[in-house]
Amino acid sequence: MPRRAHKKSRNGCLECKRRHIKCNENRPICTNCTVSERVCEYGINVFKVTRPGDSPNRSAASASLSPATNLTSGRSSLSPNPVTPQDAPVNMLHMELFYHLYTETFPELDRRKGTVHFLTIMPHLLKTPYVANELLAFSALHLSTKRPERREYYRTHAAQLQTHALAIFNETNLEVNQETCVPLFFFSAILGLHTLCDVLVYRENDFDQFVDKFVHCFRLHRGIRAICGKAWDMLHQSVLEPLLVDGQSLYQFDGRLGAGCEKLLNLVQAAKLGDTLTNIYKQAIERLQASTNALMAAGSLAGSSHGSTGWPILVSPEYIDLLPQRRPEALVILAHYAILLHSCRDSWMFGDGGQFLIESIRDFLGPDWTEWLEWPIKALDSPIEPLLQEFG
Repeated sequence: MPRRAHKKSRNGCLECKRRHIKCNENRPICTNCTVSERVCEYGINVFKVTRPGDSPNRSAASASLSPATNLTSGRSSLSPNPVTPQDAPVNMLHMELFYHLYTETFPELDRRKGTVHFLTIMPHLLKTPYVANELLAFSALHLSTKRPERREYYRTHAAQLQTHALAIFNETNLEVNQETCVPLFFFSAILGLHTLCDVLVYRENDFDQFVDKFVHCFRLHRGIRAICGKAWDMLHQSVLEPLLVDGQSLYQFDGRLGAGCEKLLNLVQAAKLGDTLTNIYKQAIERLQASTNALMAAGSLAGSSHGSTGWPILVSPEYIDLLPQRRPEALVILAHYAILLHSCRDSWMFGDGGQFLIESIRDFLGPDWTEWLEWPIKALDSPIEPLLQEFG
């Protein structure tokens, strides 16, 4: 017998939409939520997809950007059944997340005085649905660390909002131009931060799984480099120019290595690994020095994410490819990067992830690599600021 057709409810409550059941739209609580004793909320659809191709004022000088260029590695694993834009109405939770984003999440990203505040850029970001959803997802992740009694609730919504952001991004035929370069840059940057935080704070204790997820996170960060490469001049002509200039001034490397990076490079060169590997490791160590310089120049370790978030963007793909192979020298360099993470352990984004990374690499490599891991091990038992001064 053929199934009886019925008109789909477009105005049902959020819980019925989530459960994919028909809602009778009773307010304030529908019948389904009354029977199942669930939270019943209604919303309005405002985060809709807008396609750049629909605009008659499309830039002829734009560079094409395929989603596969930078962010696809982070999409398919998030959700096999992404929600559609019309199924993501705004509700009171989203208002809570926006308020938290505005008052706490963004201000905590960089507390240094005299820098361009992220909040000044907010109006430019909220115009783009995929960015707005990822910002709310990042805020939900932040709340999951601040309110442990509701951790899973906020983590679930963080994952759902991020999935929705990626679904919109996938459906949008994007080009890098003066209009899209700012939201594209911030989307990849916040997505990278979100993934890094999720890997570090909500990690599993299996070291192999942790490293694999960390590698995935590194590759996702490469999306920022891809966008910068295509849109560097346009970004410098945008509202982001002061932020980019500030970042360039922090990540300075004049060719001089601090005591920690110098010893690490000497060990790599003495190991006679061949020119190719030695040059890959040398570049990673130099980028680590630049990130250490940025962290120290930023001032308060707990007040800035600079340095600790910059290195994954700066390292080469060739170095990243060595981590899944468990190359011991690559893991040692990663342990030295973990010193920067450990120095920012009071930040909600990192927690004790740096300590876990150092201890896991130490245990994985064993006593034969003790000399190589002198600085990371020392960081676990010494006051961090004096050690960083000596290290860098």
